[in-house]
Amino acid sequence: MDLTKEDMDKRSSLPYPMELGSPAFTPIDIVKEKDVLYNAGKLNAQQEYDRIMEQVNVLKKQAESLHRRMQVSDVMHNVTYGIKVVHGKIYYVYLDVVKDVRWLSPVHPHQWSALGKQNEFLMAVRLMGDSTWQEVPLE
Repeated sequence: MDLTKEDMDKRSSLPYPMELGSPAFTPIDIVKEKDVLYNAGKLNAQQEYDRIMEQVNVLKKQAESLHRRMQVSDVMHNVTYGIKVVHGKIYYVYLDVVKDVRWLSPVHPHQWSALGKQNEFLMAVRLMGDSTWQEVPLE
């Protein structure tokens, strides 16, 4: 095959070899190459999606916990108590069923022998550092 002057100028930009000493090539299977790229992209996107969803779940739990603290704080705003509350200490909320009054005590329900039928234990709470109340499990 004879190369013209024009062919000689174009040969570096051609997608195939024009000389005997050129490296061999095989056509690329474009469909297979697209599949490989698609699958790699899909895998990376799925990993990123899973990582983001883990973060979303953490944030959701934090938001639910904060919402519950706000609800407990609303309840505690109407609780009667005559003691100075300390941040971090656990207190117990009781309901005087006769007077329909919620009241706060530092005394655990198991230590309270005079509870009787008039008073009903509602929940254990802790005053947090940000002055919100958090419900805690009864120990």
